Amino acid sequence: MSAQQNNVTTVRDNFISIATDARAAGKGDIGVATSVDAFSQFWNPAKHVFSDKTCEIGITQILGNDQKFSEFSQSNLSFYNKLNTRSAYGLGFRGYAYKFNRFIAFRTTTIQRALELSIDGSYTLRLSNTLAMSVGGRFILMEGKVSILDDFSDVSNLYGIDISGFYHGNEIAYKKFNGSWRAGFHFSNLRRRSLNDNKSIEIYAPSTVSIGTGFDFIFNQDKILGITTEYKTLLDSYVENANGEKLDFGIEGSVIALGLEYTYEEKLIARSGYSHGINRLTDSFITIGTGLKVKYVDLDVACLLGLSEEENPIREKLRVSLGLNLEEIL
Repeated sequence: MSAQQNNVTTVRDNFISIATDARAAGKGDIGVATSVDAFSQFWNPAKHVFSDKTCEIGITQILGNDQKFSEFSQSNLSFYNKLNTRSAYGLGFRGYAYKFNRFIAFRTTTIQRALELSIDGSYTLRLSNTLAMSVGGRFILMEGKVSILDDFSDVSNLYGIDISGFYHGNEIAYKKFNGSWRAGFHFSNLRRRSLNDNKSIEIYAPSTVSIGTGFDFIFNQDKILGITTEYKTLLDSYVENANGEKLDFGIEGSVIALGLEYTYEEKLIARSGYSHGINRLTDSFITIGTGLKVKYVDLDVACLLGLSEEENPIREKLRVSLGLNLEEIL
């Protein structure tokens, strides 16, 4: 009976967008101040120059959707290359697809499709032994994501500028353990005001800022516990347009998260995290994850467990990421 109701809404991304890799997802969608990995391009490209690897590529896929009338999929490809000890560049590609079906006249018919493709690039410069900054740009192509009621064309484009920084402290010897501090920030999708204050389109890639800090407890060579906190918020209002009119799918609020990562012998990893959405219930969830590192490959798996009744498109979906050390493979 519910399938016959005319209540289909325009497909919108989650607040601040969906995490692209299983490592960050396993820690509560945290990545701006964590240690460098193959997916730093999405979270904070300034981390690239602190990698002990020269060249890496990362691949992520959210596995199938078992809902009968809706299908959601996400894929991601990240790449970075260190030119030398002071500079690096990175590239990223993300794709989101969503399909909503309805049972009409004894058959299932697709009534709404949505596709988003994002291409971005960055350049990172190391300013000192512990500090680096990065600048980047992003182009987003959207098809089928803008409702006809919004009075816009079916295909829309967006652009954005990113600015980020990362601090990676030296290892410090304490009484019972060693440790090192980490900190980072990331301004994402910065842009000047669009024509006619077109927030109905900008809402797909809102201008945001993320700041975070973390600490690694190095008990010995084989046991390391990393704790990271992160705060994300919008840089603009996406509730009303310039005329004070309410947007049908406005977003507001902030997100604060805490993530834990335990590494044993630099090979086996266990992760857990908690994200709390302020005025955004779909961003309140618990995550669990695990990882395995071998000579050429990093394999990560994560799952999100929602804490609210509001639907989250990646709730209880298994996320798998693969990081490849291209220098060793080639």
